[in-house]
Amino acid sequence: MASTIYQSIRLALVALFKGLYPGFDVFCEEINKTQNDEPEPDLEDYVFLEIIPTGNVTASAFHTDRTVLVEASLHTRAESNDGYLTMAQEVDGALRPVFRFQDGGEARAITVPDVAYKVVDKMLHCTFTLSFRDSVEEPEQPPVMEELKTTVRTNEGA
Repeated sequence: MASTIYQSIRLALVALFKGLYPGFDVFCEEINKTQNDEPEPDLEDYVFLEIIPTGNVTASAFHTDRTVLVEASLHTRAESNDGYLTMAQEVDGALRPVFRFQDGGEARAITVPDVAYKVVDKMLHCTFTLSFRDSVEEPEQPPVMEELKTTVRTNEGA
């Protein structure tokens, strides 16, 4: 289970891309196989995800407006622009109009208004922003004071 909203988003994106392209490796932090001097020959079809928190704005004491930039870089063995255009349409259909994920066991859905695509260095880059309001549970309020019973004595003989 994810411990932060960002980890929840990452897990959902990994599942989304593994569902679209089961034969692809999906990386989020670093591509270990490319850290050598020479790239591994078996690393040809992969998705590299960058999840970048870009803004947290206080909306109230219990609400934060968050913005997360996501870039998915897709690489295929063929490195075909035509293939990348097909993939762009498939990714678009999976992301828009609503991106769904689980956060703390609760279903969340974020509208994704647009996704930008470009092919650079023989890779397809898909970039989009997730903007949403995140709520924290209000702390339990202390019990209200009960009614105080009082009696007033009058000093009638003085």
